[in-house]
Amino acid sequence: MTKKLSLLLIAGLALVGCTTTAISPQPNLSYGIATTGDFSFLPAQGVATYAWRPDSAVARVSDNVDGEKYLKVIKHLIDNELASKGYIQVSSSQRPNMFMDFGIATESGMNDQEIFESTQISTGIKVDAEPGEEGEKGSVYVAAFAPVGDFPRWRVLAQGPTEGRIDDPSQQHEMERIITSMLNLIPSRAN
Repeated sequence: MTKKLSLLLIAGLALVGCTTTAISPQPNLSYGIATTGDFSFLPAQGVATYAWRPDSAVARVSDNVDGEKYLKVIKHLIDNELASKGYIQVSSSQRPNMFMDFGIATESGMNDQEIFESTQISTGIKVDAEPGEEGEKGSVYVAAFAPVGDFPRWRVLAQGPTEGRIDDPSQQHEMERIITSMLNLIPSRAN
């Protein structure tokens, strides 16, 4: 009897430590992100401002992708993320602390070698779809420039399969997550 009571007590103690937790959905890791540079050119304190470079937002995409639509959505997502980090968008004539630029491409519009020659960044990611096919590799590039100078001081490239991320409501959240991940290293400012 004492042996059974001891076993029940040990089993009861073991069960006390067990808990149930809900498993949150795992992020889609089918894309790669590569980043280089830093933000040492930004002022350490005070208000941080940015403006878009006048020649920004380039789309080199296949014919079945509405490049202008994607540019508009991605620019909006970048603006939202920068605002959430405390950056204020101003016109280029207002002497911003940094200038932003970005571009998008599908593999049939710009291959990896051309992207590397243009950005000096490579993710090394491979996708199953061939150029021009549904799900071909897509790329988003974002760069931050100091107020003076033509070379970007910080750059990020994300690549992965294209999946209609702005047309399919279930994929829109994933596109937001990709942009947030890309801009994760931009320092937050005090609001």
